[in-house]
Parts: sequence; C-alpha cells; structure tokens
Amino acid sequence: MMKKGVMGIGALIITVGMCVTAGSSQATSKETPAPAKVYATVGDEKITQADIDAKTSMLPPQFRARYETADGKKKLVEQLTKMSLLSQEARRLNIDKKEEVAKRIKEIADNLIIQELIKEEVMDKVKVSDADIEKYYKDNKQEFVQPEKVKVYLIQFKIKENATAEEKNAQKKKATETLKRLKKGEDFETVAKEVSEDERTKNSGGNTGFFSKGKRSNTYGAKVEDAAFSLKEGTISDIIEENNGYYIIKVAEKKPEKEETLEEAKSKIERRLQQEQQKKAYDTYLDTLSKRYPVKIYDENITADAPKTEEQKPAEQKPAEP
Repeated sequence: MMKKGVMGIGALIITVGMCVTAGSSQATSKETPAPAKVYATVGDEKITQADIDAKTSMLPPQFRARYETADGKKKLVEQLTKMSLLSQEARRLNIDKKEEVAKRIKEIADNLIIQELIKEEVMDKVKVSDADIEKYYKDNKQEFVQPEKVKVYLIQFKIKENATAEEKNAQKKKATETLKRLKKGEDFETVAKEVSEDERTKNSGGNTGFFSKGKRSNTYGAKVEDAAFSLKEGTISDIIEENNGYYIIKVAEKKPEKEETLEEAKSKIERRLQQEQQKKAYDTYLDTLSKRYPVKIYDENITADAPKTEEQKPAEQKPAEP
C-alpha cells in the first residue's frame, strides 16, 4: 500500500501537476484511442490505461519501467483513486470556483495551451536545410577551428607582493632543489603534491588541464604560457621566474590546431540556426497577434499604483519661522 501522511500528500500534489501536463498532450492527439480498459471506479469516474499513461509518460524512462509491472501499476491505480476522491470532493465543495483557485487553474491551463501554440505555430514550422548549414559553415569557418592546446603539470613557489630579496632567494632555493629531484627521475606529480604552493593544482599533482594560448597567462604569467607551447611534449622546463613566483612545468601532452569538418560541426550549426530562426519566427508571430488583438498598456495607471521613489516624494514642509 502507499505510504500515509505528509509524504503521501506531497506525492499526490506532484501527481496532479504531472497528470495535468500529460493530459493536455493527449487532448491534442488525433489517433483513435483503443477501447478503454477500466482499472478502478471512484463514484462515476473511471481510471483507465489512459490515466496510467498520463502519469508515466512524464517520468524518465528509468523510473517508468518500475510501473510497468502488475505491482507497480496497482500502486499507481491506488494513487489515482486517492486523487479522484480528493478532486471530486473539492469540486463538490466548489473549491475550484473560488477566485484565487480559479485564477491558478487558468494560469496552469494558459501555460499548457501557450506551449502547444508556440510548438505548432512557431517551432514546428522552422526547418533548417542542409544548404543553410553548409552556407553557415563556409561563411564562418573561423568558428570551427580548434586552436592548439597543451596539457601542463606545474609546480609553483610563490613570491609575495613586496617580498624582500632574502625571501625571494629562499623560494628560488626551493625551486632549485626541486628541479634537481625531478632531473634525477622523481615523479613530477608526486613532487608537486608535496611541495607546490599553487592551491589550484597542488592536490591534482600540478595538473592544469588542457588550455589554448591566452588562457593561462593572467593566472601564471606569459613566460609560463610561452614555455608550455614552446617545449616539446614530455619535457620539464628550467626554473621560470614570474612576478608571482618561481615555476617548473612539465609538458604532458599537446593537441595541434584542428579544423572541424562540416559533418563534425553539422549538429552544432543546426541547433544554432534553429534557435536564431525560431526567435525571429516567434517575434514575427507576436507582431501578427498584436495586430489581431491590439495591445494598449496604461503606463499612467501603473505609475500611479507604484510606490514613489525618494526623488518623486514631495519635499518635507518645514514649519514657518516664528
């Protein structure tokens, strides 16, 4: 049986929203419905497969499967009977006729039919052709060039702002000793975890990930970035001095510049063109509707009802001097 109490009520509320949404999509279906198999009756209302489908169609596939068994379907039917009991009683008490409730019902209904209207009259009418995609690709070739990228492991010894010569020398000594360890064959990532002062990469063994030119110069400095792109793959640099510290880097991997083919870029271009064309179609559709249903906004009423700002408030009248 279903759980009772607060959780049960919450589940019912969620189901109401899901069933309203699912029901709207069924109303637009042009297929001839199969003969309804009745799973339960609540007063004069029947619970059929269509009600089960309305509930499960809104669920992700991995959750939907659990309700396809006899036991899962029975639980859904039990839940739907509770919903029917409550909704019938609510209508008997004319709760759906209360002003605030009726407004909320209208808002939900409006949202559903607006979604369907936009889908039918705007979204479904926008078609992006292969010719459109090819033209965009040829006209915007630069967008589909992936720049050269490099993956770097890094060790930093920080130099504080206004550091003394003695403090700088101490940090450089640490860097020199570390470089000796690396040249003797110690693992770069292990050493980085031990001695690096770069909080961004220390815990990952100095791994900065892949980056293209211009993406790390603000963080580590131009000299570090230049070394990353000039050194060969697998090479460990000498000590690199920057304003914010001494660095040792290892170039782990390089990816050369690559241009995406039309086939590789096709889905990306299609999505972009669809979004652009749908936006234009939507704006045009709104303009058409505003001519059919003229719009007038009464700014003076809006302004009159709004709280006045300090600038709009009348100056405080001071009492006259005696």
